Amino acid sequence: MDKRRLADRVIDPAYTADLEKKPEQELRAMRDECRDGETDLSFERKLCQARIDILAAELARREGKTEGDLVARLPQILASESSGREGPLPDRAPDLSIPRTADIPRRRVEEIAGERILARLSQIPDEEITQIIGSLRDHEREISSRRKALQEVLDRIQAELMRRFKSGEADPTAALN
Repeated sequence: MDKRRLADRVIDPAYTADLEKKPEQELRAMRDECRDGETDLSFERKLCQARIDILAAELARREGKTEGDLVARLPQILASESSGREGPLPDRAPDLSIPRTADIPRRRVEEIAGERILARLSQIPDEEITQIIGSLRDHEREISSRRKALQEVLDRIQAELMRRFKSGEADPTAALN
């Protein structure tokens, strides 16, 4: 069994080799794997973004830009869209589900900014918080890049399925079963 992370297997060029020769059932299974991988990566990105928001809010509190207890403000902090993620609407609807393998992305983010850091946040110097935010942003960018590559694979698989439906090679009503 391949021990690599699902998303890494899916974005490997060998994964989509000879798509046109693969049976329809295999394409559907591949599509489902892509969706699972995307859910994993999306969840990990959200964890990074939440940590960035919390750490940035602590720096803002220290600079006097905000008032009040950080813990009491967590719902507001985590609900805000102020962490630089503005821009055009995404091409795909966000998947807000928690993946079956949530502990794996959670551990990766914990390595950068775990609960122990958050628990002693008031004792951590500003420079260290800024470095942690930078590490989280780097990790988020890497995940976003992998997620985009995975979405391109998903698009190729979907395009092959659609080609088959349009050409009559596959029965679109079979997808409903």
